[in-house]
Amino acid sequence: MAKKRIKLVDIANELGVSVGLVSIVLSGKSRENRISDTLSKKVIEKAKELGYQANQMARALRTGKSGIIGLAVADIANPYFGKMARFIENEASGLGYQVMFGSSDEDPKKLNDIINVFLSRQVDAMLIVPVKKSQKYLMALQEQSIPFVFVDRCCDGVSEDAVTTNNFEGGYQLCNVLIKRGYKKIGAFVYDTGLTNNNQRIKGYTSALKESELNDDSENLIFETGFKHVETRLESMLKSALKKGCDAFFFANNKLGIQSLKYFDKMNIKIPQDIGIVSFDNPESFQVAKPGVTCFEQPIANICVKAISILVDKMDDASKPKVGEVLLSGNLIIRESC
Repeated sequence: MAKKRIKLVDIANELGVSVGLVSIVLSGKSRENRISDTLSKKVIEKAKELGYQANQMARALRTGKSGIIGLAVADIANPYFGKMARFIENEASGLGYQVMFGSSDEDPKKLNDIINVFLSRQVDAMLIVPVKKSQKYLMALQEQSIPFVFVDRCCDGVSEDAVTTNNFEGGYQLCNVLIKRGYKKIGAFVYDTGLTNNNQRIKGYTSALKESELNDDSENLIFETGFKHVETRLESMLKSALKKGCDAFFFANNKLGIQSLKYFDKMNIKIPQDIGIVSFDNPESFQVAKPGVTCFEQPIANICVKAISILVDKMDDASKPKVGEVLLSGNLIIRESC
């Protein structure tokens, strides 16, 4: 026997509210119709409980809205972006939206392909992690009528709302931890500094060194790599840093820190007895490593909540002025790695 298809009237009857109210909530129009967050949440939860499935195409034709937000991240395999995707999905769901995901793999052409797929599916808005050399695609997107917000990083040359970590603060604090612990030669390891977030992290690192009593040799101790063949390149950079006498290592990206732990273990280099290390982000591997890794944890949940809030405001009123870049403070976590 075919399962009964749940309709709006079924949800309304269960809650004792009108069909119109249920329709407004599930169309993502609660705020503009002054429906409370509490009632909206009840409607959405009851819809999920009953197994309601909206006909997205029909709704798009009827209301001009699909109830879908597009999210383009840089690398879904990165624990940081995996967490981001989950938080955004949860936050959007609470507002009656579904999320369509795409991973650009730091490739501007792939990012443009994802944006075009989102446009073809008539998403209501987009959250985008911009990648290097994607300016022309993002400027073209600004010509469309669809609102979008940058998350995690900005894009040089493209004036748009963005929600990011205070990356300078993170780089500065992590380097200062090493300085105060008495390390004399601190090497920095980073992915492409052409990305705004990485650039700011390295600026924080160099600023801390310049303020210290150490001789600032940071330019010769910054090791940069692209996103391809990372393991081979990173091993070569680590060997070079050790030859230069580095006694501490600052990792501007969690994947570099994770891969380096494997190298140090293979080479029987003891942490913190032989070297000290600090890193951006707080993946599970840093928490369970022996010793635990001192890190700067980005406020992923707050970033997602704020980005969704700005995006919803833009969907409600496209004439609102841009807020620019919103910087959120992270959390320095001291462990035994230095």
